[in-house]
Amino acid sequence: MPRLKMSRLRWAGIGTMALALAACGDQRADDTDFSLTDNGWMAALSNEGAALPPLPEAEPMTVAEGSAPPPPSYAPPVEQLPAAAPIAYAQPQGDDGYAWIDRADMFAETLGEAPPDYGFAYEDGVTPWAWQSSDDYLRYAEPIDGGYRYYYYEPGAASPWLVSDPWYSYGYRDERLVAVYDRGGRALPWREARARDAYAARYYARARDMRRVARARDRERIEARQWAAQRAAIRRDRDRWREARQAQTQWARYRRDRDEAQAQRRWAAERQARERAAVRFASWQREDFRGEAPRFYAEQRQRQLAERRAQAQRQQRAQQERRVALARQDRARDRQQAQQRRAQAERRAQIERQRQGGERRQAEQRLAQAQQADRQQQQRQRAQQQAEQRQQRAERDRMAQRREAQQARRSDQQQQRRAQAQQQAQQRQQRAARQATAQQRATRQR
Repeated sequence: MPRLKMSRLRWAGIGTMALALAACGDQRADDTDFSLTDNGWMAALSNEGAALPPLPEAEPMTVAEGSAPPPPSYAPPVEQLPAAAPIAYAQPQGDDGYAWIDRADMFAETLGEAPPDYGFAYEDGVTPWAWQSSDDYLRYAEPIDGGYRYYYYEPGAASPWLVSDPWYSYGYRDERLVAVYDRGGRALPWREARARDAYAARYYARARDMRRVARARDRERIEARQWAAQRAAIRRDRDRWREARQAQTQWARYRRDRDEAQAQRRWAAERQARERAAVRFASWQREDFRGEAPRFYAEQRQRQLAERRAQAQRQQRAQQERRVALARQDRARDRQQAQQRRAQAERRAQIERQRQGGERRQAEQRLAQAQQADRQQQQRQRAQQQAEQRQQRAERDRMAQRREAQQARRSDQQQQRRAQAQQQAQQRQQRAARQATAQQRATRQR
C-alpha cells in the first residue's frame, strides 16, 4: 500500500475561505490554507527500489459451528450517532480536491478481496474488521444497514484521513473537514459540503474513538463464513469507486497526473500477497472450510524475514570486507607515511651537512657585507655632512644679500627724506620772499 501520510501532504495552489459552520446555534470559521499537492506521496512513489517491510501477522480465521454464518451486528446509522462538537471546514479547489478519496481508493485496490487481518470488539456488539498494510496503514470496516462504513488511517495516526459510507465520503486534515464526495465520486461544492458538517463531525469523533479502542482491545479472529457472505458487498463498494473514478473527469485526471503505473509498481508486492490470500481463501471455501485455517501471509512473511536476514548477512559481510579494505588502506598509508618520514629525515640531515659546510663561507660573506655596509655608511655620512655645509654656506650668502638689500633700501630712504626736507625749505623761502615783496609794495602805495 502506498504511503498515504496526509500529514506529509503539501497543500499548494488553492484559495481557501473562512466558512461559518452552524451547529446547535454556534458559528465557527476557519481561514487556514491547505495545499493538496502531495509531494511526500510522490517522493515515496519515486523510491521504487526501497522494499516494504513484511506484512503484519494476520489472525487465522475461525469457523463457527453450523452451516449458516452468524449475522453481523449493525453499527448505528449516522443519524443515531452521538452529536459531536462542530468541525471546521476548508474548501479545496480544482482537481487536487480528490487527494483523499483517491488515496483511499488506491489502498482499497491494493487490499482487493483479501480477508480482513483481524477484528476487535467495539461497542453494542459491533466488531469492525481491520486490514493493516505492510507500512502500517489501516482500514476499518463496520457493517451498517445498507452496506459498510470504512475508516482509513495513516501509520500511527489517531484520526482518520477519510471516512466513507454507502452514500458519502468525508476527507479530513488536522481536525478539519476538507472534502466531501457523493456516492458517484463527485467532490461537492462547499455549500453542499457544509450542509453535511454535522455528520462529518460525528464520523470524525467515532473514528477517533474506534482507533483508541482498537489499540486497547485484543485482536479477534474473523469468522470465515461471515467474510464469505460479506465480501461481495465490499467488492461492490470497491467497484463503485472504480466506476466513479472513470466517470468523474477531474478524479481520473488527478489519478493520471500522479502516475498510477508508478504507484502500482511501488506496491506490487503487497498487492500480489493480498491476491494470493484471496485465492487461498476461495480455495478453502470450496473445501467447505475443512482443515486448519490457512495462514495467508505466514509463508511470505517467513520468506521476507529470511530475505531480510540474508540481506543483513550480506550487509554484514560487505561491512566486514569494507573494514578489511580500510585496514589494508591504513597499513599502506602507515608504510607510505613511514617512508615519507625517513625521506624527510634524510633531507634534514643533508641540509644540516650543507649548513655546517657553508657556515665559514657564510661568515666571511657576512663580514665582507658588514665592512661594505660600514664603508657605505661612512660615505653616506660624509656626503650628508658636505650637503649640510653647502646648505649652511648658501644660507649665509642669502642672509648677507638680504642685509645688503636692507641697507640699500635704508640709504635710499634717507636720501629721499633729505631731498624732501630741502624742497620744503626752498618752498618756505619762496613764500617768505613773496610776502616781503607784497609788504613793500603795500607801503609804497600808502
